[in-house]
Amino acid sequence: MEEINELETTLLNGLVEKYPSLRSHLPHLKVSKRQISGFSLYVYFSYVDFNEEPEMINSLFSNGEKIMIPALKEGLSYVVDVTAGMVEHIEFSTYKEKWDGTFGEYQIVESEIGNQ
Repeated sequence: MEEINELETTLLNGLVEKYPSLRSHLPHLKVSKRQISGFSLYVYFSYVDFNEEPEMINSLFSNGEKIMIPALKEGLSYVVDVTAGMVEHIEFSTYKEKWDGTFGEYQIVESEIGNQ
């Protein structure tokens, strides 16, 4: 299993601002798999040494933001999937641009869609 990277940590910190009870989950999360599909990257999480009873939260969280990276003209959308109180995965999706799943430098900006 891999450690969570800086961008994933930033997005998960946004999640716990909305759902504070999930903060105690963060030290226990590891990346179990990264799956690239050409237009998307799925980052799946596993819990390590987590014994709490999760609060029953079901959410697809994106915080009205998108991620700008040099390789993509339109950037990326993202959604953090929380199912039955457990952080399951983050899905990063392009706006129909081919992408190799690497980030490099990034900037999180407010999505125009979120402002409508």
